[in-house]
Amino acid sequence: MKKIRHYTRLIRLGQWYKNLIIFTPLLFASNVHSVQSLIVGFFGFSCISSITYIVNDWMDREKDRLHPVKKNRPLASGEITGKMAIVTSVILSIVVVLTVLKLGLFYGSIILTYFVITNLYSFGLKDIPVLDIVIIAGNFVLRMMAGIQGFPDIVTAPYFGLLLGVILIFLTHKRRSDIKLLGEKAVKHKPVLNFYTKKNNYLVRGVAYLTTLISFYLLWQNGVLIYKLLGVYFLLLATSFIFSDNPEYTSNPQHLFRSKIWIGVLIANIVMFAWLWIN
Repeated sequence: MKKIRHYTRLIRLGQWYKNLIIFTPLLFASNVHSVQSLIVGFFGFSCISSITYIVNDWMDREKDRLHPVKKNRPLASGEITGKMAIVTSVILSIVVVLTVLKLGLFYGSIILTYFVITNLYSFGLKDIPVLDIVIIAGNFVLRMMAGIQGFPDIVTAPYFGLLLGVILIFLTHKRRSDIKLLGEKAVKHKPVLNFYTKKNNYLVRGVAYLTTLISFYLLWQNGVLIYKLLGVYFLLLATSFIFSDNPEYTSNPQHLFRSKIWIGVLIANIVMFAWLWIN
């Protein structure tokens, strides 16, 4: 059982929830895959994500040994050898190929793009300020795009822009959290953190908020009710404020449920969306 836990940590099974975003186009797109195909696509994207995690962890194993938390990762700690990591990656790759054969060329191109960009990130792009978080946010957009059968049109494109802006906002909080957590070791662990001073962080976050506002405006122009947009925006603002007061939450977003304010805004959104759906 202990060995199994090592492998679940290697593939970051706990991070697979991020790929659930592949199902979100069911809420707004017309050219979305069937639910059965999306389930297959979810596992395919989860496997390709795990492969990139393995590559990244192998590249960062020396630096991770300096991190108070990351030093316990299987490759950094030596719990799993490089040879066994390669075997695991091959098995995951077989699953990915089978899912691409099932879902088709567009899904395959998204998977390939994700793999290439993520590995370029691991091999050096992660050290370029701003581009580092744009790539991470872009990967979430790719996850969502994997749920549709072709490129988004003018009606659905703002949803992808909104996602990009929201993730960028979260990542600016995450960068400041890393600096506070690592202290003097921050720059040595991640050289790019040297850029994320309070001033620079606020500038990047401001651009991210502007991106979300433009997306909200375009969605409103496309006929989305203003009540829905305001509800989501208030939830975004509440989340941002809570992350500012509790930077450690960025590593464990589920801790947001400890905040009564956040839960209240979330429940208000759920009630509003349910009422609008019924009526």
